[in-house]
Amino acid sequence: MTIQQPIDRPVLIGPEVPEKPLSLLKAIKVGQVNPIATIPRAAYRDLMWSSKFFFASALVVNDPVAIKRVLLDNMANYPKAKLEQEILGAAFGEGLLVSEGEKWRAHRRIMSPSFDIRSLTGYAPAMAECADALARRWAELAPGATVDIAGEMTRLTLEIISRTMFSASDAEMGDTIAETMATGQEALSFTVLDFLPVIGPIRVRRALKRIRETFSGLDGSMRRLIESRAASPAEAPRDLLDRLIAARDSESGIGMDEKEVRDEVVIIFLAGHETTAVAMTFVWYLLSQHPAVEAKLHDELARVLGGRAPEYADLANLPYTRMVIEESMRLYPPAPGLAGREALADDDLNGHKVKKGDMIAIEPWIVHRHEKLWDDPLRFDPERFSPERSAGRPRFAYIPFGGGPHICIGAQLAMLEASLILATLAQRFRPRLAPGQDIELVARITLRPRDGMKMMLDRR
Repeated sequence: MTIQQPIDRPVLIGPEVPEKPLSLLKAIKVGQVNPIATIPRAAYRDLMWSSKFFFASALVVNDPVAIKRVLLDNMANYPKAKLEQEILGAAFGEGLLVSEGEKWRAHRRIMSPSFDIRSLTGYAPAMAECADALARRWAELAPGATVDIAGEMTRLTLEIISRTMFSASDAEMGDTIAETMATGQEALSFTVLDFLPVIGPIRVRRALKRIRETFSGLDGSMRRLIESRAASPAEAPRDLLDRLIAARDSESGIGMDEKEVRDEVVIIFLAGHETTAVAMTFVWYLLSQHPAVEAKLHDELARVLGGRAPEYADLANLPYTRMVIEESMRLYPPAPGLAGREALADDDLNGHKVKKGDMIAIEPWIVHRHEKLWDDPLRFDPERFSPERSAGRPRFAYIPFGGGPHICIGAQLAMLEASLILATLAQRFRPRLAPGQDIELVARITLRPRDGMKMMLDRR
């Protein structure tokens, strides 16, 4: 889609929604780049929609009541699908993203203190410092310089998560993980081809082999780092890695072994780096297309901060800043699809009968743009997240971080990071979308502009 200049109601970038289901060949071709581009209009109108191909089918669940049952009320009946567990497990081991049952519960208890309010306040200064350093680098560029905002946000969030997770002394570990993630994400996806008889299992085996090979180099570096930290524990935790190594289960008193720490670190790194970068890329894009929203954001920042750097304590006084981020993640959820699930037994999802073995899909991209859940769903309107307009909205109509007990443990960390980045940079710059771009979205684990997103940096 060629980008036009902002208008009162800009057409937002994204795949065109097919009016009817695609043929198998067309679905394979389109789905290899962006699976959400294969989803027809009916999915955005029906609260329960059956996706069927020749050799695979899934029930796409958009009804918030039914989503709540799958993710919370009867979650034991809906474990992650075997194929997704295999693919994710090859990269992330048995961390929170993959594990189920008691192992997941134990790890969640062990890790929760590292993401409580007291810990978050400790991470905030490093986040603000990194954002300020980027602002100073931008200030050294020529006026109106063009940058790839997706790349800029990726480098910034990489620096932030490296400092908060590994501290300055081990920051090179962040580069190692980032390189592994960049290479591995292409393999961390699958299409209709992977469900076909004969060819499907062969493709999956090859993908699993590529993933393991990609992540094998990381494992050695991670093991050496964890061993060195465990052998010489600091008097007080320097960073998130120290906290995870020292943490103990509140019920059993048992901590995580070396491999378990590795698995959780890689997942946290992805959630705290890639997803926040994606979220901020689309924040800047949407602000550039909606001058009135941008002006209201600037007014709030000027009133509360007056040009100074934001601190953790300021965020409570920046509600519109948060609403801008929330609405951006509604339209462009960093993780556009949750892991697929398989029903272990017959069930009823708000009147819809589910049979044992049925595949269940929950796609935030569809839920957040559903015609029955949102008024004028394709309109960028941050104030729909005001307390008044949020009142009465079903909790599971908005799921950028998932939902239920398995909701992303780093959700508040990500919101803190995004808020500090936005408050710091928006006070000094107005990124404008460079004209003439053909921006195509790629959906893997996260949603990204295929070749980046060029923006001109107007100084304020």
